[in-house]
Amino acid sequence: MVGSETAVHAVRGSRLTTDEIASFATNGYVKIGRILSADRVAEVLEAFDSARRREQDEGRSYDLLDPELWPDDERSAMLEPGKSVGFLFNLWLWELTFRSIAFEPTLARWAAQLVGARQVRLFEDNALYKEPLKGGVLQWHQDYSYWPLAQPNAVTAWIALDDVTLANGAVQFASGSHLLGERLPANFGTGSSYLGEQRAAGVQAVTDPDAAGLPVEVMELQAGEVSFHHSMTWHASGANTTDRPRRAFVIRYVGDGTIWLGSRRYAYNYTDEEVGVPLGEPIGGRYFPIVPF
Repeated sequence: MVGSETAVHAVRGSRLTTDEIASFATNGYVKIGRILSADRVAEVLEAFDSARRREQDEGRSYDLLDPELWPDDERSAMLEPGKSVGFLFNLWLWELTFRSIAFEPTLARWAAQLVGARQVRLFEDNALYKEPLKGGVLQWHQDYSYWPLAQPNAVTAWIALDDVTLANGAVQFASGSHLLGERLPANFGTGSSYLGEQRAAGVQAVTDPDAAGLPVEVMELQAGEVSFHHSMTWHASGANTTDRPRRAFVIRYVGDGTIWLGSRRYAYNYTDEEVGVPLGEPIGGRYFPIVPF
C-alpha cells in the first residue's frame, strides 16, 4: 500500500505513451499525471500569491469576466455581479519560479510529442485564480480563436495548484471538438462570439457541446497534476462554489516554424512592433523562445 501511494504522488518524467498520444488525437485532451511534487506546489503557491499582489499593485492583474476586456456586448449586463476569474500574464518573464516550470524539459517534450514537432517554443503563460465562492463561470471557447497564429499547432498545459473538482471550477472538455475546425472567439463571460466579419467565411461560433452531439468530460486534477489540450478543443469551467481557492498555472507551447500573423488576425498582448516578428514569418524572438528538452 505504501509503495502504491508513493507511485501515485511521484513526479512523472517519462515520455508519453502511444495510447496517450492516440487518446489526445481522438479526444483533443489528455490527463498525463504529476509534474510538480507536493513541496514544489507549496513553493509555487507562495510565488503565485506574491505575484498576484504585485501584479495588482502594478495594474497588470485582469478579470476575465470584466466586460471592459471584451468588444461591446449587449449581454454583458447579464454577468453575475461579484463573480470574477483572476488572470496574470507571462510571469515567466520575471518570476524565476514560473520560468523554471515553463522551461521544464518534460513539459516541452510532451508538447512536442502532441503537436508533432522536433522543437517547441513557449508561446505564453497564464496564472488563473477562482476565489472561494466568487470564482465565476468561463463559457465554452477555443484557445486558437484568440491567437495571432496562422496554424493551430499548439497545445496548452494546464497545471493544478490546488485540488481541482467540479465543485470548485474544474475545466470541462468537449471530446472531439478539435476535429471540427476553427471557431470564432467568444466573450468568456457571456459566450457571445465576435470577429465574424474578419474571419474566413464559414467559421462559426462555438456551440453547446450537447447541441453538437459531443460528450463532455470534467478534468479533475490533484494539486501538481497536469493535463494537455489541443488549441482547437472546446472547453469551459464552472463556478467555484467551495470555500477554497482554485489556482492554476497554464503554459502554451507552439511548434517551431508556426507562422506569426500578429494584428492581422488578433490584437495580442504585445504590439507587432514589440514582438518584432515580421507578419507571415515563423514565430520567434524574445517573447517566444525555444524550450529545449
